[in-house]
Amino acid sequence: MANKKKLPVSPFELVWYPLCGLVILWGITYVVLGLVTKYNNISALTSFDANFTKLFGLNLYFWGLIIIAIAVVSAVVVMLFFAKRYDRASEREQRRSARLNALKKEETVVSEQKAEVVEPKAE
Repeated sequence: MANKKKLPVSPFELVWYPLCGLVILWGITYVVLGLVTKYNNISALTSFDANFTKLFGLNLYFWGLIIIAIAVVSAVVVMLFFAKRYDRASEREQRRSARLNALKKEETVVSEQKAEVVEPKAE
């Protein structure tokens, strides 16, 4: 198993994980802005949060939590999909190596078997 092949990473995977990371950062930004609005008295941010709440029904903090949850769930789904693919490939390699080891074991038993001389029975 020293020369174990690595499966190539798919382009879908390379695009999806950074995209989920960016969406999580977007959600964290909303959460932080919502907390700053709640605990500090900044008039511009307070009016923005009030307008945001009127428009979407929830304030920045809760929208940030929803965005983070959606991004995390989508990242986990992608991870599970590709983990299943990699597990199938590793199981296939294990089965191949087990068959190869069984064949090698059979060959060594036959090659190490000593020749026996069978003498005919005298009657």
